[in-house]
Amino acid sequence: MLDSWKTTTKDFLQHLPVRTMRKLVAVWVGLALLVNLLIEADFKLEIARYFPISEFHGPTFHFAGLPFAILFLIVFFFARKEVSYCNGLQVWLIGLVLLVLGNLAQGSVDAAFYLPFQGYGGQYYHDAIRITDWQQWLRDFNANQLQLQNHSQTHPPFAVLLHYFILEIGNRSLFILASAFIFLSSLSIILVWRILRWLGLSPQRSSQLTLLFAVLPAVNIYSAVSIEGVIATFCTLFLLGVIKTIKEGMNLVAMLFVVAGFLLTNLLTFGGIFLAMMAFLIGWQQLRLKHQKDLFIVLSIAVFCGLLLCIVMWRSFGYDHLAAFFTAAKHENPEGFRGLHMPLDYLMTRLECVSEIALFLSLGALALLFHREHLQLRLGDWRDDTTVIFLAGMISLLAMFLSGVFKTGETARICLFIYPYFLLALHKLEEHTLRAATIFAGWQTAMMQTCAGYFW
Repeated sequence: MLDSWKTTTKDFLQHLPVRTMRKLVAVWVGLALLVNLLIEADFKLEIARYFPISEFHGPTFHFAGLPFAILFLIVFFFARKEVSYCNGLQVWLIGLVLLVLGNLAQGSVDAAFYLPFQGYGGQYYHDAIRITDWQQWLRDFNANQLQLQNHSQTHPPFAVLLHYFILEIGNRSLFILASAFIFLSSLSIILVWRILRWLGLSPQRSSQLTLLFAVLPAVNIYSAVSIEGVIATFCTLFLLGVIKTIKEGMNLVAMLFVVAGFLLTNLLTFGGIFLAMMAFLIGWQQLRLKHQKDLFIVLSIAVFCGLLLCIVMWRSFGYDHLAAFFTAAKHENPEGFRGLHMPLDYLMTRLECVSEIALFLSLGALALLFHREHLQLRLGDWRDDTTVIFLAGMISLLAMFLSGVFKTGETARICLFIYPYFLLALHKLEEHTLRAATIFAGWQTAMMQTCAGYFW
């Protein structure tokens, strides 16, 4: 472990842009001070004091979780040395172990895996355990939407029903519920590995980048037992289908990935519009520069299937997906676009949305995004598929932020689906720089899991 610590320090000092990291910390501190000054001055802001973390219990050292944090670091450092020789399945198993150990650093099984379902009320779980007849509950969803718990009001009913079905299969066992969520969320790890391989990266580089993905603070903290972790897996499945279409043309497997990812994502969140925006931008690039219509065709099929599913749900169960979306949108922003009637709150929450994603990316990986010499990318090169996919993801998410969605932040959790796109920007890093970024991300995750509490 001492040798690993020396290696960590050496890599950090030599291969990461320390000066940029210091500047980023200074900016965050400055913004946090500004937020607290505005709150003290009685400005109406829907923003947390611990900027940019939206849901935060404050600094709390979990002494009971320390053994698990140490185990996390031991497994992580062994994995870092051997990951280049691992295939996708092995990297997924490593990521799964790190996911479990990282969350156990919160102090106990209850704190790590049960509290996010049960704690403090207002969760999908509390609506799920009240369902006696799921079909009738679905029929009544549009009428009862605003009487449900807070999270359930702003999501399609299937976010609650997923909890319900797993609880029914598992005889109301919280252990089964948590295990199912951990498994489904962790599948994003192996999907990321496959994405990198289909983009032409070597097995060695794909495994190295996937390990970085698995230890990013956002992925390790939020993907274990949150519905957003499951959504991220389905969004990544969609991205995998998009990439397969780009590389191989329209085929059955790619179409199944795109359609399945699109439908499953939109059944669990109204934020699935991101997928359509992202794929449209990539499809436009493919059509304009390469004269390929395949992605537009596949996307059209996915949207058609989505509309058909909405009609089937309405005719079979009386559930109106479009009406549920407008109800959720009005509940989130009852007075309309907040940039007009609450401009300061709009501005500060937009900064919070971006900043929280950035912090949970890890400070080392974030700093590298500001150094083109490390990235070795030309962001204006629209003929490079990897660059286009990264930019399409960023542009689509920023457009959603500008429209006012995610008004209370929490984007490191809600926007877990965006983190695979950051890997695409980092895929050309020199090996020693990638190793340093991975080490720093692992250390930051261990510290964040052990020294603070997060709740959603």
